[in-house]
Amino acid sequence: MTLLWRCRRLKIRPLFRFAVAAVLIGGALPSVSVFAETKIIPWGEVRERYDSNVWRRPKDLLRDAQGNVPQLHDFVTTVNGGLALRHESRDIEADLSVGGNYNKYVTNTGLDFFGAIVRGTVGLDRWVDQYVRGARLNVTENFTYSPEQSFGRSVAVDDFEGGLLTFRRSRLLNTTAFNGSYPLSRDVSLEGGYIFGLRRQTRSTEGGDVTGATFFNTMTHTWSGGPRYQLTRNDSIAALYRQTFITQERSEGGRTFSTNLITLEGDYTKVFPEWTFTVRGGVTFIEPVGRTLPSGSIRVTTKPERDTVLDLTLAREARPSFFLQGGARINNSVRATIRHRIYERLSVSGSGGYSLSQFFPNTDSKFQSITGASRLEYMLTRNIRGELFYRFTHIDADTTALEYQVSRHEVGFMLSVMLESLGESLGFD
Repeated sequence: MTLLWRCRRLKIRPLFRFAVAAVLIGGALPSVSVFAETKIIPWGEVRERYDSNVWRRPKDLLRDAQGNVPQLHDFVTTVNGGLALRHESRDIEADLSVGGNYNKYVTNTGLDFFGAIVRGTVGLDRWVDQYVRGARLNVTENFTYSPEQSFGRSVAVDDFEGGLLTFRRSRLLNTTAFNGSYPLSRDVSLEGGYIFGLRRQTRSTEGGDVTGATFFNTMTHTWSGGPRYQLTRNDSIAALYRQTFITQERSEGGRTFSTNLITLEGDYTKVFPEWTFTVRGGVTFIEPVGRTLPSGSIRVTTKPERDTVLDLTLAREARPSFFLQGGARINNSVRATIRHRIYERLSVSGSGGYSLSQFFPNTDSKFQSITGASRLEYMLTRNIRGELFYRFTHIDADTTALEYQVSRHEVGFMLSVMLESLGESLGFD
């Protein structure tokens, strides 16, 4: 009898341990949602454009492998394609887009290239709200590999590049961001976030190397946070702290060096259904150059009428410098965009911007860019869109190492298709 009891106890003990472990793990993990919906949508684009300067540099700074000057202008065919995924449950909202493209040049066939992109956003507000009422948390991911500044129909320059648009070199860009807020009381919350940025270039510049046209591989870590006070339902003020630690090296290899940016700013935001106004102002400390400069921004988004959206941004801030000179730079920029829906199927949009970057320690070294774009879109069907577009870029670099000016015009058309979801949506009740 005693032997039988010992045998049963040996069998029960592992089951008991497994049950305890399951309870502990189940308590540690977030509760599984009883409702979930996932949609997978294929998408594709075909774009044909004329580019007046596919090398993005002046003719006198351009040579091929044989020492000859290649043709500046060319016709380019671009094929984009990928999958868009939308997932929604009672705890999580997630959007993910994965795609690739192939670019074919008519004359400069050596410039043909493949590109890749991954963009995603995960909203965890519903999940964290279960534990802290009113808390917010979201994660965003952007990954791009391409020698071009834009992917697909986008004409905007991502924040990590910040206006340095010139010379052709393949690069990998990645930014991963975490942002959230924690309510301290009904009117006061604590905001915070972290951004990881990575920018790496290939070792050789297409079109031949030029003395002074130096690229820098750049890695950034940015922490930010501060309290926000809700004055009224539509008005809030905040005190913000932001620190960016920059690590760099020349893309050809060499010594690694670091730069530190510390920003202290105040923020005032006013939000209404038809418009949003945000103003920031403060100071930025730059080490190791030992400089302090005023920084800030103003942004206004408004709908002067139901079918028109206008966005205006002015900013002065310190940013990483990854072209011509490493370290930090002062970036002064202004950008305006407008979009108007003429009727249900037809819309027109335009944008323009100016950026002035000043380098350290000699702020007389400058890099200026002027950009403009316009687009006419027509929805052929619910899933097919056609558009005509035009883009203009002018660069003026004036530094101790290199001085030049170059303009670029792009005009073309694009056809985009967003297919229906693959199969039925997956739902659980």
